[in-house]
Amino acid sequence: MGWFRSKDDAGAARDPELPLSVTQAQRLRELVRVAWARAGREVTVHPDHVVDASGGVFGLWNLAVLVADAPERNWPGLVADHVARLAAPNPSVEALSDAELRAQLVVRLADGAAIPDPSWFPTAPTLAGDVLQLLVLDFPQTVITPREDKLAARGDLDEWRAVGRGNLWQMMRSEPRDHEVLAQGEGGHFDVLLGKSLYTASMALFLPELISMVGRADQGQGVLVALPIRRQVAFRVVDGPQAALGLHNLFLFAMAGYDEGAGPLSPHVFWVKDGHWEQVTRRDEESARVVIGPALAEALGMPDQ
Repeated sequence: MGWFRSKDDAGAARDPELPLSVTQAQRLRELVRVAWARAGREVTVHPDHVVDASGGVFGLWNLAVLVADAPERNWPGLVADHVARLAAPNPSVEALSDAELRAQLVVRLADGAAIPDPSWFPTAPTLAGDVLQLLVLDFPQTVITPREDKLAARGDLDEWRAVGRGNLWQMMRSEPRDHEVLAQGEGGHFDVLLGKSLYTASMALFLPELISMVGRADQGQGVLVALPIRRQVAFRVVDGPQAALGLHNLFLFAMAGYDEGAGPLSPHVFWVKDGHWEQVTRRDEESARVVIGPALAEALGMPDQ
């Protein structure tokens, strides 16, 4: 596992919308158009998404990230599998029994800034910053994010959220993850957990238990956490002033992963202390910076500013 970085493909011209060369991006768009046609749907192809006749919008970024790491001879199969999952009929909330609903519900962290229609989730809890906790239905071939009112018609939303957290907890306890320490030396190191599950980042909702699985523990001053993509959690236990360099490295890692990875979640770093999540970085079109307030400065053991 390495740092996220853009591929250069021996200097090939880069596509402005997808993380591929211009030639590769054109090929991917054509493969997607053909795959949808074979699935029985004609789509209009745009630079970073396609739209079907019913108005359904399907982004191309995550698929581009997926194929970028594969030999081009494998692209037709990868695209066909991806489109087949999207084209499969989605079970509705109304069609599920109570037992099926309880079995499939999972709490998942989501980038609130990327949600097409926030009015669908008016009471979704905010973890911190733009990160929301949404209820999704997890099926073998697809994940559905139902509107809150659909779930509310079947029962109390807080009770459904408790069910979803319970299912996420079981996933955390049973699913394997890779662990690596990055940026070692000079105190700037941090831990990265990477899983195959789309819910790996969401497992940070159980942060003490999650980091204990790799032999780490909060030392009383909290933990710095980044959630760049859905399959990844990166963190640094606050253990003194040297953790400030770890915070800087985490921020670089989070921004790169969010900008280039599949399933982007957040480009920010959060300080988690006593169960409270606080965003400690800022980014806009002009700048990116770490914001160390008095409480975090004290936790880091930094001298008074």
